Amino acid sequence: MKLEEVRRWARRGGISAARFRRVYEGALLHTTSRVLQAIYRESGIARLSDGILQLGTLRFPATSLPFRRLEVTSIPFKAVPSLLTALHRSLKGTVFGRHFAALRADFQNSVANVVLNRLLGAGGRAIEPAYQGHQYWPLPALRVGPSLRQVLACSHLTRKPVVLPLLELDDCRLVSSRYGSYPAFLRAWSGLKDAETLMPVHPWQLELSPVVRDLLFRKEAFLSKKRLQIIPLASQRTCRILATGYDVKLPVDATLTGEHRLLYRLNRENAPLVSALAGELLRESGLRTLAFQPDVASIFHRRFGEHLSAIVRSPVKARAGERLVPAINLWTGPHEARALLKGVPAEKFFTHYCRALMQGPVVFYTQWGMAFEPHLQNVYVGLRDGLPVRIVLRDLDNSILDPRRVRRRLRALGAAAKDTWDHMPPYEDGGRRMVLAMLYGHLGEVMLRLSEDHDADAGRLLAVVESTWDELEPYGAKRLRQWSDTVKTTLRTRLARATRLRFVRQ
Repeated sequence: MKLEEVRRWARRGGISAARFRRVYEGALLHTTSRVLQAIYRESGIARLSDGILQLGTLRFPATSLPFRRLEVTSIPFKAVPSLLTALHRSLKGTVFGRHFAALRADFQNSVANVVLNRLLGAGGRAIEPAYQGHQYWPLPALRVGPSLRQVLACSHLTRKPVVLPLLELDDCRLVSSRYGSYPAFLRAWSGLKDAETLMPVHPWQLELSPVVRDLLFRKEAFLSKKRLQIIPLASQRTCRILATGYDVKLPVDATLTGEHRLLYRLNRENAPLVSALAGELLRESGLRTLAFQPDVASIFHRRFGEHLSAIVRSPVKARAGERLVPAINLWTGPHEARALLKGVPAEKFFTHYCRALMQGPVVFYTQWGMAFEPHLQNVYVGLRDGLPVRIVLRDLDNSILDPRRVRRRLRALGAAAKDTWDHMPPYEDGGRRMVLAMLYGHLGEVMLRLSEDHDADAGRLLAVVESTWDELEPYGAKRLRQWSDTVKTTLRTRLARATRLRFVRQ
């Protein structure tokens, strides 16, 4: 997607040139800030001193934030080309300079998509209108693959229900910890009855996937006349089934935020098993600050599962007297925390928030052998009397497990996919990723919003985080605490088109 396409669409829609310019300038600053933050975090070539970020001969006013975050407050450029030319000069001889063609393409795509998101997202009535893009990635709102037409028709900013295509095809496998037959599974998640084997397919995938297109062309798959209405969630590839409340995670042959979003074998085969393990361990732990949205089943084509598959999650349920809100809705998009905090002191709210967010993931890592990824997009917050009391975690299929602790427990629940343990990242990396997601990818954004929107003192908020770590010391959290400034090489990994989890060692 290119900025000029978005400009032409905006013009046809009656959006004034002045408004488009304001949105564009904000998007350019937002994207530049995220990219410069990633360069600063992942290398020693950018330095922050006295409120100025120095990169070669370039100087940017910037604010230092906790967990090695920063926010660039202004840029001396009004157009993408001039900014990229200046960055290219400053990045020569670095890893970013060697991959500058990829950086240029991603940067331009990201700016165009942030502009589109902001024009669509303000006042949006979607379930999770995260129009600023993912808080965890350095290229916000990156979409490589979907066209402007496709995004306008189906995205997490969709204002009205979208039709979910269903394919009739053979050679599919169901893996489930809960459903013993396909008809029972189909009725549960879709509400459909007396239907043949149906594979849900993301609306973009009908055009983006060469596998799906080829199967339809060769009449090895058929588009069902049955239809379901959905609303995409913040990840864009996970969709809420409006008839039942189930969520369905689908592969998309595209790069969204920073990764190619197909559904890989170990994730789709192990998702129900990993969720069953998490549920069993949670019952034993007695934790009240943590719950899960379980992956109850997955279905996939035996030959083409990366392109044709689905992980199905049961609806999230609130406890009596509790309100559940996606964390991403509290702090981005609709900023629902603004209303909540009118009657609650910000520091008190944050104290409860830290305890609710940190306790469960830390205890599960240190005591139970599971490392989660509790960044903003993966968390629901349970509120009681206006204060956070617990979190509900989703996207468990990407958990990193400690084989020493859970291998036998997992085997008792069912057979893990072949080569699971050969491909499992080191458990210590799971801890680093968890701390990164929890602090940099979640609490850092919460603290920024509390400081900017509610005049909270940043130093006092950081003291609350440290106090929460003190509370968790008896659970063996000391080593995790030492990883508070962990940095994952997110930008470098994306530009090199690599897949391995890597960290900058502090």
